[in-house]
Amino acid sequence: MEYNIEDDYKLGIQYLQKNIPDVVDAYHELTGLCFEEGQISKKHKELMALGISLSHRDENCVRYHVTEALHKGASEQEIWETVNVAIAMSGGMIVSQSAHWVKDTINGHQVKQ
Repeated sequence: MEYNIEDDYKLGIQYLQKNIPDVVDAYHELTGLCFEEGQISKKHKELMALGISLSHRDENCVRYHVTEALHKGASEQEIWETVNVAIAMSGGMIVSQSAHWVKDTINGHQVKQ
């Protein structure tokens, strides 16, 4: 069986929900509020989150925010421009991550459509 980081993450969240439900619920409420439409669109918030996720080397969040940005109408070019800004801010580690995590997630999204 092939390892799937998204499934592993979901199982981990279920485990946390069982053991610390108040904290997990509060976290989900907070992030939900932070990503609501406002002066900055949901799409642009996802792109910002992607750049931050790349800078923090958080594979789960990179894959999640690429997918969410695509679902919220971001083009591949907008995603790659976000990668460009993250590279400018965080250097070579972003090149390495983007070569795998962003590319693979975009390609996986295209296969599902």
